[in-house]
Amino acid sequence: MSLLILFLIVFVGGPLAFRALTPGRTSAAAFRRLAFFTAVCAATGLTLRYGFADLWGQNLLVTGAGIAFIWGGWIGVLAYGAQALRRMEPGIRMRRWTGVMGSVGTTVPWFGLASASLLAS
Repeated sequence: MSLLILFLIVFVGGPLAFRALTPGRTSAAAFRRLAFFTAVCAATGLTLRYGFADLWGQNLLVTGAGIAFIWGGWIGVLAYGAQALRRMEPGIRMRRWTGVMGSVGTTVPWFGLASASLLAS
């Protein structure tokens, strides 16, 4: 049951978060907000991972929140790259391709989790 919930979070929540982070227009303000979001997520996730190393893997809240923040940073990086490409080429084809590739990219951590689970069995 928990793998099903994780699957839905990753394959539905990830692409939706990416879509929310890549608005229609690219602007300097949008880039700053996206950079701030990415930096906060990455810093928070890494702080939870390394600042609370004794709780990592032992406390579900610390571990889950750390993974979620690191994943949020990953989605932010994908959105930042997509926005940069869209700024260089503002056409509809670039918008579609970056949307598809960014949404697919948000699911990459699932395959890491699935591989780790398979190797641990």
